[in-house]
Amino acid sequence: MNLVIRELHEPEEIAEIPRLEQAIWNDPSDILRSGTLMALVHEGALLAGAYLHPQSPNPFPPSREKGVAENSVLVGFIFGFPTNRPTEHHSHMAGVLPEYQGSQIGLLLKRYQRDWALSRGYERVVWTFDPLRGLNAHFNLRKLGATFNRYIPNCYGAMGGINAGAPSDRAYAVWELRSPRVFSRIYAPPAAPSIEGLRQANVVEQQKPVGLHLDLSEQQILVQIPEDWGHILKTDPGLANQWRLHSRELFGHYFTQGYRAIDFVRGPNRYVLERMG
Repeated sequence: MNLVIRELHEPEEIAEIPRLEQAIWNDPSDILRSGTLMALVHEGALLAGAYLHPQSPNPFPPSREKGVAENSVLVGFIFGFPTNRPTEHHSHMAGVLPEYQGSQIGLLLKRYQRDWALSRGYERVVWTFDPLRGLNAHFNLRKLGATFNRYIPNCYGAMGGINAGAPSDRAYAVWELRSPRVFSRIYAPPAAPSIEGLRQANVVEQQKPVGLHLDLSEQQILVQIPEDWGHILKTDPGLANQWRLHSRELFGHYFTQGYRAIDFVRGPNRYVLERMG
């Protein structure tokens, strides 16, 4: 795969980003204007694009001044901005066109963001994600080494596109950029953790949440989420809201008890929560 990731500064480059937003999230009501993106970039935001060049027998295809071949295609991007905390950068959006998802482009964009942030004095990157989306949870915790112990109910209010159908609850991920755990995850990910003997804090039957165990106190516990949250959002709004309220109570309770989500396993989709301190 001949991929180039670089920052975007020119108006004609930034103007391509709203098109990608629409193609990735399918919500025309929630797209950042290119002018807004340009202003944020001028004030220290990161906006980088992933350009894919068709395979060529020439290992050094003709390139434009900025190092991207003429017929390259913008297939993904990452956008983040400064916070009111000097050592923290907020990663607001990272997306790859559907036809290129699963090809490691997302991971390469996050590696780029880590290097960019460290070079500017940031120690951590934070972002939000839907805790019921298993693919995102696997990527954020297992592949990147992020953790979270903060849950934000209805973070963005009502949403459309692929997020329509339930309140927009979000997990608040924290990525410690200098952590050995993070470095090993993004370059040499370890095997999935052993979860034998761990108790589960919720009961799920046929993809429906049917019970909670709010009295657990072990060092590590499990929390199960749906196998395909996107399908539930599309086909069963009642079940989607049931899952949302179920997970809101579950995460909210155990985070107040000093736990944080540190890992993720599949088959079925489950978080590993660990008691801090």
